Amino acid sequence: MKSKLQKRIYRPGTQIIVNAFVTVSVLFSLLSVYITVLNSFKSQYDIYTGIFSFPTQMLWSNYAKAFYELKDYLLNSVFVAFVGSFVTVFVGSVMAYIFSRKTFYGKEAIFFLYIAVLLMPSVTGLSVLYKFVIDLNLVDTYFAIWVPLLASGQVGVVFLFRTFFSQQPSSVFEAAKVDGANDAIIYLYFVLPMALPILLYNFVSLFTAQYNDFLWPAMVIKTNKKMLLMTVLQNCTEVNKNKCEGVNYAMYVVSGIPLVFTSVISLRYFKDGDFAAGMKL
Repeated sequence: MKSKLQKRIYRPGTQIIVNAFVTVSVLFSLLSVYITVLNSFKSQYDIYTGIFSFPTQMLWSNYAKAFYELKDYLLNSVFVAFVGSFVTVFVGSVMAYIFSRKTFYGKEAIFFLYIAVLLMPSVTGLSVLYKFVIDLNLVDTYFAIWVPLLASGQVGVVFLFRTFFSQQPSSVFEAAKVDGANDAIIYLYFVLPMALPILLYNFVSLFTAQYNDFLWPAMVIKTNKKMLLMTVLQNCTEVNKNKCEGVNYAMYVVSGIPLVFTSVISLRYFKDGDFAAGMKL
């Protein structure tokens, strides 16, 4: 029998309130997207007329100008974020496999040292990290971005993957070893297919964070051709601020295209429940 609370929740009046609340929340969250896309087709005059009004003429040229100005930096950001996220997830998953399936002295102590990194705000170590990058002569190279990402980003990967690997039955790994599989074969043909939803979750999280990062790339990348999108995007929007703000809005839309693709790919696993089935924290 349903409890009194469940009966109240399923009442028509309660459902109307819940549906109204969800609808308003969704519309409110999409408001900024609507304004950005709408104004990306406007002329400067239409924007001054009102940001919520429809454009008198659809200016597709705003997107042509935005893509022309950002294409090189967009590719730089995608390349840097993809390589950094891929290597970080790979190294983190290998370390998690070692922590979960291997026995060695001080394993738990070393693992807690890994987790301790999560307790420290990243901004507190910027000065030390910048000095470290200078000493290694990595300034104005993409390794100045990849090395800190690999050092700190793999912590969350190790935590999630270790939890996942520890939940898997030992008989699977033992049977593979009996059949002659070594650790490399087990990792490639057993571990990675099972952990694919978590792989994508970590990859998308790291890719998004790295793609949207502004402060650190602005500090370590000096050459204009090597600059990443978020650093250049601010400069471009300042230049176009009083000339053609429609191009600025188009730049915001163009800059979000890679994140749309990664989100669509990853949401497939969240929608199917694969990630929830694989993780029980």
